[in-house]
Amino acid sequence: MKTAEALKRQIASTQELQTVAKTMKALAAVNIRQYEQAAIALKQYSHTLRMGRQIFLINYPEALAELRPSVHRRLGAVIFGSDQGMCGRFNEQLAQYVIHELNRISSQMKEPLLLGMGSRVCDRIQEQGFPIERCLSVPASVEGITAKIQTIVLQLEQWRTAQQVDQIWVFHNRAAKGATSTPRQRQIFPLSIRGSQRPWSSRCRPMVSQSREQLFSALFRQHFFVTLYRACAESLASENASRLTSMQLAQNNITEHLTELQAIFQQQRQTKITEELLDIVSGFEALNRPH
Repeated sequence: MKTAEALKRQIASTQELQTVAKTMKALAAVNIRQYEQAAIALKQYSHTLRMGRQIFLINYPEALAELRPSVHRRLGAVIFGSDQGMCGRFNEQLAQYVIHELNRISSQMKEPLLLGMGSRVCDRIQEQGFPIERCLSVPASVEGITAKIQTIVLQLEQWRTAQQVDQIWVFHNRAAKGATSTPRQRQIFPLSIRGSQRPWSSRCRPMVSQSREQLFSALFRQHFFVTLYRACAESLASENASRLTSMQLAQNNITEHLTELQAIFQQQRQTKITEELLDIVSGFEALNRPH
């Protein structure tokens, strides 16, 4: 049986863990909100970008066939995971989903080029035999997303022009009702033409001052930036939602364990007090016993 001093130390350590869990819960709740707001803020910008694609096809209708390649030569994929733990099966379920999708198309294309964000998901995917060409760290705040996404966009452009990548997917977790998160896959290249072929809303034909190549390059970069930024923000919101759930479970377990420790400590204390009282009574009886 543990001594009273050992129980006191264990109770103090458990209380410290309880404080850490509460703090991490609070931080996760705050982070979820700011990342969700960052994703929502892109809606109007996305609408403007769709209009830009529509203008491009109005002025260069022959490009329509090029946006629908009949045979894909090579796949590039961007995978958003996490660097930190304590977020449940956030990385495991995403890695399993990515590996399943890559195995499904492995016989149809060359070896895919993979870029990962988050060392934990990168390690899990490489363990299954899929090398990660580049692994980036996860931004620590909303302000850090832009620089990371710009780095990814440049990498994707290099893949597209120098390594014959003509199909690009994005994998990330997304918060879902009734569950912590769910994996999602989205094709971001070739560019989607859905909604870009509808009639122009004005009688005035939109004009462009840039060349076809310049306009396409600008649209390409902005499309990639917006889509990847949203995926990153949704992934970070999902990661923090997973961490919030994990910390809530941890806090419940810590509270239960703390209650058990305090009950044992109180029982031992009461037993010691009872023993001391019995010693006093026994001593008193011995002094008053006739000789």
